[in-house]
Amino acid sequence: MATNWYLVKYVPDPFRNEPRNIGVVVESSGYGVARFIGQHQDGLDGRKARGVVRSTKMLRAWLEYIEYHLDSGTFHESVLKSVSRPGQNYRIEPRGSLLTPSEETNLQAVAEDLFRELVGEPAPSGVRSIDDLANELLFRKLQVPADRMIERDVSYTVLLHGEPRELDFDYRYQNGRTNLLDKITLSSQDKLVRQKVNDLLFRIEHAQRDAEIKDPAFVTLYDLGKSERSDSVESHLRAIEQFSHTVNIRDENAAEDVAEKLGVPLLQAA
Repeated sequence: MATNWYLVKYVPDPFRNEPRNIGVVVESSGYGVARFIGQHQDGLDGRKARGVVRSTKMLRAWLEYIEYHLDSGTFHESVLKSVSRPGQNYRIEPRGSLLTPSEETNLQAVAEDLFRELVGEPAPSGVRSIDDLANELLFRKLQVPADRMIERDVSYTVLLHGEPRELDFDYRYQNGRTNLLDKITLSSQDKLVRQKVNDLLFRIEHAQRDAEIKDPAFVTLYDLGKSERSDSVESHLRAIEQFSHTVNIRDENAAEDVAEKLGVPLLQAA
């Protein structure tokens, strides 16, 4: 009984077709294991995958989809067919069969070896990520009332030309008004930044217009990383500021700024 392995790739822009290896799958008769970038025993660490894929939420959903079919023995008929269509961001390439007898093959160990050789985890940058900074600000510096909470990863379904579309936001805080917060990094290549800014503006516009939220407020936590404030960055910020209050996540007064917008006090230790 053959044991096969597959290389999983992510293509940010199918038109440019510049894939990056993000994982491996090892299976036998449709059953097997997957090993993805950022994956650990308890799930997926989005901080490690961010910067590699555009949406860690989509990556998590796709990994869960693959693992479900690997556990069910339906990997061949379900997963491989779903990624065979052109123009997909995620691809699975068959790379061959293992020469060891399948009865003695530890699929997880093989997947780990292939992952280390062909993918590997992103090297730590030594700079705190926007995810770390946002979580520290929102959950360690703000004194949210006991009967309320800041929610993570919220979605609204809207109809666009009759088709349902999910609008995702990083955080939500409700205090008589719905506050939607999003993170955005403005330090990548300009084309990718434009795409991220346009996506944010699209979600804000349709949340205001189509999501049936009464008088929503928006806060955008942005990070320049190692980039300097250029004309293009200023242009992006001006566009976002038309719809959302912007906060530089690395500014020393960022927590105070967000606390004022959400209407909550700072913790005394902050």
